[in-house]
Amino acid sequence: MKRLLVAALIAAAAVPAASAAPPVMHSGQLVVAFGDPAVGFASGTVRGSNIVNPKGYEVDVASLIAKQLGVRPTWIYTPWTSLFAPGVKRFDVSFQEATITPQRMKTVDFTNSYFDANQGVLLSKSAPAPKSLADLKKLQTCAQAATTGLDYIKSKLHPAKQPLVYQTTTAAFTAVQIDRCQALILDTPIVASQKKAKPGAYGPVGGQIITHEQYGAVLPKGSKLTPELNAAIKKLWANGTISKLQKKWFNLDFSKLPNLK
Repeated sequence: MKRLLVAALIAAAAVPAASAAPPVMHSGQLVVAFGDPAVGFASGTVRGSNIVNPKGYEVDVASLIAKQLGVRPTWIYTPWTSLFAPGVKRFDVSFQEATITPQRMKTVDFTNSYFDANQGVLLSKSAPAPKSLADLKKLQTCAQAATTGLDYIKSKLHPAKQPLVYQTTTAAFTAVQIDRCQALILDTPIVASQKKAKPGAYGPVGGQIITHEQYGAVLPKGSKLTPELNAAIKKLWANGTISKLQKKWFNLDFSKLPNLK
């Protein structure tokens, strides 16, 4: 009898324990939120609160993370202006080119970085190309609300004219296109990708401002999912997937842009 019991215990120990299901909102699903379309990062058709057929770098990253977790991704739309508001979220995680900052971390969780960036300057067709930050100060600048670009303008650039502020990237790009804004200050990969997609709509990307920012995916504050996503992103960096996806979706050499000082 004892032999049978011992054998049974050994057999049970040899069977690996089933991995715990990830702590997602809905069993078997990873609810992923995107915001306004961003060329190269994420774009799709918004139908109500859902996004149909999204594509882009962030979509690929989210899909691979979901695969590692053993769940399927579902896509929803969430406006940028509410992304960092405290309280309950409608998503498990959101990818919106969100720079990790101490202030934002007071109300949400961030994953480790999945993209590194600086601030870029997209010029209107009639704007003179700045050769320095002193030249940039003379232009009519603009930015999207609640962005690190706007923070930079207000806290460090201090331009001669009050910056124009827009609630969406689409509105900000339109302002540059119609020459209402001479210089949009927004993340370099975003403005460079927009310029590449619509080369005739704007002037050049006039340069970049070195800010060493890192994008993290956003989760509700205190999410139990955060460490699991960090592990998944670490694996994507380690096996070279992140680099391959960045080349696939952007294929831009940001180092060729002049650094404004």
